Amino acid sequence: MRWFFRLIFIFFVKVILPVKTIAPERSLSLQDAEVAIDKHFFNEAIGLTVDRYGSPLSSTVATLHFPCGSMEDCVGCGKGYELEARVGAKYEAYEHYMGPICLHASSSLQLFDAVASQPALSGILPMRLLGRSQPSQISALTFDADAVSGDVGLLYPSFLINHQYADNCLPGDDADYSAARRYSCGTGIAAGFGFTEAAIHAASEVVERHSVGRFIAQHFFYDVEEPMRSIIPDSMPAPLLQILRDAEDAIGASIQVYNVTSQIDYPVFIAYCQDKRISDVHVIGGGCSLYPSHAAARAIKELVQQYKVAEGVDHVSHEWSRSIENLTKYQRLLRCLRLQFDARQRAKISLCLMPKDPEEMFLDQHLSHLKRECLKADFPIWLKELHSSDSQVSLACAVMPKMERFSIVSLGGRVVPSYQYS
Repeated sequence: MRWFFRLIFIFFVKVILPVKTIAPERSLSLQDAEVAIDKHFFNEAIGLTVDRYGSPLSSTVATLHFPCGSMEDCVGCGKGYELEARVGAKYEAYEHYMGPICLHASSSLQLFDAVASQPALSGILPMRLLGRSQPSQISALTFDADAVSGDVGLLYPSFLINHQYADNCLPGDDADYSAARRYSCGTGIAAGFGFTEAAIHAASEVVERHSVGRFIAQHFFYDVEEPMRSIIPDSMPAPLLQILRDAEDAIGASIQVYNVTSQIDYPVFIAYCQDKRISDVHVIGGGCSLYPSHAAARAIKELVQQYKVAEGVDHVSHEWSRSIENLTKYQRLLRCLRLQFDARQRAKISLCLMPKDPEEMFLDQHLSHLKRECLKADFPIWLKELHSSDSQVSLACAVMPKMERFSIVSLGGRVVPSYQYS
């Protein structure tokens, strides 16, 4: 009988345990997380279709269908291997349909001067543009005081976090958004199982976009001398190196990974392919995490996602072409969109070792650490929960008033960097 129990043990260790492994920054295994989001959709009578593009790494698109045509279909896109891409797509679809609804419901009218005069918003470019029309009232979200974020509350302009707001303003909001709305984006809205998980992902997205925006501004708008830190593949841990090789097989080209961590001591990476473009654009994948190997893996998977969804969905390539057309008259911005590494950029590339992962933290410790690092760098971040379902699926909102918003240019936005770089 010993051999029988040994077989059972081997099956448990090699099959059952890996299936139920909980990934970094997650509360549940992928299987249990999928059960939770599927339960939410079932309870709300929301239908779902899933389309997968690519294998083993893929871009998976989840489309939500609402009962009796109560809302237009809504989509979310997931990245990675089959299960994680499908689960990620479902959570993002929930985020995309609940985000605008909850942001609008959480907004209220505030005196413009009270909002604009807050120290956290002092000198912020979009607010300076908005102030030119001398509005009396503006819609804002209220964030409670948080000792880790400086122990002060915040009134945050709705249009900066809700990209649909300028087309659906609260009655009484008399701000003229025509010049400032280009800086609006949905960065900082994320879903997860429970608020802490969702908040980590929302805050990480903000830090990621800040660092990526700085990287583009530094090297393609201002062309500073700062090195571009390219990770040596052989310095990567074996699981990450395998993801990189799978990604290169998936797109049929070599991929470079860059460490673009900025003033905030919280790892951010991008993945880039010199030899492959979409409509003449070198798309990038970004990733941010307390754990460098996880951040880099997310960047690599997102790069594959970009290419695979463009191969599978016709209008995606057309959208990139439209982005190019939108910036054709602005050659400096067009260079930032296309991200073609010329001789000048290549001369700044410095080969670096992959940073090692720290000891794993519990999620509440992780979130506190993230907020402290933002505050330490003088980029405080505020968080709030926008929605929680009966199945504990949560929607979190994270805002960093001093965030560099220039990454919007990578989608064809006519924006300029928020700061000067030398």
